Amino acid sequence: MPAKVYPSDTSELALDGAQARERDVLLQLQAQLPDNYTIYHGIHWSRIEHGLTVTGRIQFLVLGPSGIVYSILMKTGLMKVDQGRVVKQLGEQRQDVFNALAEQSALLNQKFRLQHQGNLRVEPIFYCPDFTVPDPGGLTVNAERVVDARHKDELAALIQTIDITADLFSSHSNPKAIHSFLCNELNLVPEVGALSQAAETLVTRLSHGLEQWVSRLNFEPFRLRVTGTAGSGKSQLAFSELQRNHGLKARTLYVCYNRPLSSHMAQQVREAGLMGAVVFNFHALCDRMLRDAGLDVDYASPGVFGRLAEQVLATPLDKRWVFDSIVVDEGQDFDQSWLPVLQRCAHSGTRWLWLEDPIQNLYAKPAVSLPGWVSLHTPMNYRNPKRVVQALQLVQREFNFESPLPLDIEAACPLEGLPLEFFEYDNEESLLSQTAKAITACLRHGFTRDKIAVLSMRGHEKSKILAQASVGPHSLRHFTGRYDDNGSQVFTEGNVHAESVYRFKGQAAQAVVVTELAFSEFNEADFRKLFVAMTRAKLLLVLVGHSDTLQRLRRAVFA
Repeated sequence: MPAKVYPSDTSELALDGAQARERDVLLQLQAQLPDNYTIYHGIHWSRIEHGLTVTGRIQFLVLGPSGIVYSILMKTGLMKVDQGRVVKQLGEQRQDVFNALAEQSALLNQKFRLQHQGNLRVEPIFYCPDFTVPDPGGLTVNAERVVDARHKDELAALIQTIDITADLFSSHSNPKAIHSFLCNELNLVPEVGALSQAAETLVTRLSHGLEQWVSRLNFEPFRLRVTGTAGSGKSQLAFSELQRNHGLKARTLYVCYNRPLSSHMAQQVREAGLMGAVVFNFHALCDRMLRDAGLDVDYASPGVFGRLAEQVLATPLDKRWVFDSIVVDEGQDFDQSWLPVLQRCAHSGTRWLWLEDPIQNLYAKPAVSLPGWVSLHTPMNYRNPKRVVQALQLVQREFNFESPLPLDIEAACPLEGLPLEFFEYDNEESLLSQTAKAITACLRHGFTRDKIAVLSMRGHEKSKILAQASVGPHSLRHFTGRYDDNGSQVFTEGNVHAESVYRFKGQAAQAVVVTELAFSEFNEADFRKLFVAMTRAKLLLVLVGHSDTLQRLRRAVFA
């Protein structure tokens, strides 16, 4: 039997760079040490508690059956030996690895003595698999506790050798007490910062698959309709199209339905310096074209938004509104009558990408007809952890809608994610307090406030949450309704972003609190909105709902 590992779940570790090397060593130790050894890994799971930290300094602690704790510091790459000490250059700083080992060992022992009688025996081991120490005998520490490139496969053997001969030394420690001490002291829970980065890296890399498929397609005229579920990589595909055309010096129009999404994409375009890319939501595009032609839009007039497309079609436009490539995002929210407006922005050789997800059609619009276009379909969801996708599948299966609702989504993200959490309310007062508790729960998991999004299932006009400057101790960051000179949204000074599900469509956050969940009857429209809300969460999903609604959802998820 292999050694025990705490925490036991290693499936969510990052897969690239230095973390991949550390993961390999963890798996190597687990395989080579017997089951009476326990490995505590502090790369992805650790906290700072009373000044004790493992992350970035001691990657592994190993508890042997004798009660000895092996403190393993791993350093990759090249180092220097200076007067018997091994030094690692970290940017402009030099780290003395032996000092790092000694400090952690002393701190562990000190804290153990405060809680238990007797000393904790800590054996420091320095592991440098890429570096050969030129003269181990000249080091200021026991050379037998240094495992360099010549002996990199002997780390587990060294630990067992020391433990077997432990009876030669005085050791009165109780392994069970030490195990309890380490679990409590290190607070071994998922460290969200590392997992968040892993999620970002994995989702970006894996969802590039859609981009690669499209880049291999070659047909004329290039008119491609991509139907992809939430998290399938449509946003990455859109941005890669803008980057591609920038390199070709081609002019691109990106147009979507949602103003917040267009603002977000415009910011990305500016930061990337993509010249020749023009970003609008559809109504803003119509407004700008009309103003460019010298016409003012009377927004006080009833039904003005419904007439914008007609006004554009009746107005002569300058040739600068003709583009070499057009990317339509959120295509499921477009009207058929809007297509001629976009066609006026194209020439005979314009390259078209139409991106949509029918399940996210919140406005019950019929699909836009695009005869003669090539279609590409993908159900693969790379954004959301498996727990979120499985919960959606269970909810959809539990509720019988009048018309069948095809939920074409497959979990493709390798992260399990954190367990879903639920908070019930019965009235407006408890709604506010339970939403505050949900935000606190995210913070307890280690998410910083800028990684949390609070999404109301109601619109701005009816939402109680979005009318608050704060809930409990948490100030909320609201959209003010104003835009800066770059067209970016202006927000209040709150710490936690709060938005309606409608306006947050097309975006995502590491931790998502979905609040004001209250359905008199759970119908297909309700499920579509819940689908959009739940698929915004990259790692943690917390549902705050009225007791009747939430109990039904919990039964579906945990049936």
